[in-house]
Amino acid sequence: MPMTALKNMLKMPVAAALLAGTALAAQPAVAAGLTVARSVDADGLDIHKVSTTQSMQVTNLLFDTLLTMDRSGGIHPGLASGYTLSEDGKTYVFTIRDGLKCHDGSAFDAAAVKFNIDRALDPATVSPNASSWGPIDSVAVEGSTVTVTMKSPYGPFTAFLAGMQSGLMCPSSVAGAEFTPIGTGPFKLVSWTRNDRIELAANPDYVNFSPLIENPGKPHLDTLTIMVVPEAVARMAALRSGEVDMVEPSLEEAADLKDDDAFKVYAADLSGQQVFAAFTWKIAPLDNPNVRKAIGMAMNRDAYATIGFEGLVDVANCPVAPNLFATDEEKCASWGVSYDPEAAKALLAEAGYGPDKPLKVKLLVHKLQGWDQMHQIMQQDLAAIGVEAEIETREVAAFFDYMGTVNGKAEGEPAVWTMGMSGADPDYLYFLWKQPGFTNMGLSDTMDAELEAQRALSGDARAAKVQEIQQYLLENAYAVPLVSPGWGWLMASTAKVDGFKMGHMVTLLFNDVTVTE
Repeated sequence: MPMTALKNMLKMPVAAALLAGTALAAQPAVAAGLTVARSVDADGLDIHKVSTTQSMQVTNLLFDTLLTMDRSGGIHPGLASGYTLSEDGKTYVFTIRDGLKCHDGSAFDAAAVKFNIDRALDPATVSPNASSWGPIDSVAVEGSTVTVTMKSPYGPFTAFLAGMQSGLMCPSSVAGAEFTPIGTGPFKLVSWTRNDRIELAANPDYVNFSPLIENPGKPHLDTLTIMVVPEAVARMAALRSGEVDMVEPSLEEAADLKDDDAFKVYAADLSGQQVFAAFTWKIAPLDNPNVRKAIGMAMNRDAYATIGFEGLVDVANCPVAPNLFATDEEKCASWGVSYDPEAAKALLAEAGYGPDKPLKVKLLVHKLQGWDQMHQIMQQDLAAIGVEAEIETREVAAFFDYMGTVNGKAEGEPAVWTMGMSGADPDYLYFLWKQPGFTNMGLSDTMDAELEAQRALSGDARAAKVQEIQQYLLENAYAVPLVSPGWGWLMASTAKVDGFKMGHMVTLLFNDVTVTE
């Protein structure tokens, strides 16, 4: 089912107060606690070091951003009340709002912004998002202003500053012997028991600047508990019994719950997520683009979407997610491979593979719901063209560490692997394929130059360059887009929960949430 059809079917949150003129209608529901059950825990709460969506869904509740973004991708003020950009596109001057308070009562000011940028860019931090800050040459503070000067123009900068990867912590976070996440966000950390639960409390001093949120101040909720319940059956049992108020549902349960008036299902339509297959392309025979194309032609993406993901996702054609700048699904479909097992067999035969000499590969994957089913179908697809694929599954963090090692090798067992990427801007192409690249995926000096070039452009010129890069990746089968979105994009709650939203990059927005009895 296309996501557009799904969105029309889902029971989205609506205002419960229909009796105009009554005291109940004039007030939000009584403030309360909310308990959410997810499949996995955060891998950390240091915004400069975390890399998983599950982590940033929490850090986004703790740390606000310099800028914000509306549903259409328009940029709005955040902790900065505004900014100016020089004519040469290199110098940004941000004005930081007065009176901003950290969770511990300390002030958040222009110096705190500089602290964050300096720490994120410090090689000792080893931030996975360091390159996303752009080619920063200097950061200077004068009064309430922060001046960021780039070595060259950087088109994605403001979109990055509005995304959850650029959340700003308070300097007091690192004042003690151990890191303590302290920010200006709508919730503050009470406790974190790893692989069990994260306890948050509403920030009484919170002021909202996001256009996606209606509540101007402190969240209506008093407390927010995010539990780890790995088993989908256990999460759903807890939701149905009332032990928890909201869950990350299994795909099967989400399909059922959307027609049950006792529950609400929420689907992220601003995910910025893309799931694709990639290759250990330095290792023969996957250094041959025709072999990579053959494997891509074997992949029945319609089956992955309808069977593996219960029809709750769309087939993807571009390396960049459908709702991002410069994405054109029709063009990408013409550049990339399409499902054609017979043509795939012919390409493999040209490369010297067939029934008497089957190609053997590893299918390297990590654990996320829906992905197991997709990989099982993928294994069958590859078998149908004579490719023997052995599935190896790892936990998310271990998987990416392992891929960094495997992708750095020019010899070894050839492997096909799947991953997802999300962002608010197509600049994540730079993050993935600029040498050395994410998990050593980097391609070449020529591609490095193209990726650098798109960063220095804006508007139509940048859109054209981004499309050129995507065309190259698709025509040479460095990436085979599969589906979008692909992880953490579904949530379900009891009907007593109102006001929950999902923002860009699958952020969880609890500011407007009320709970009725």
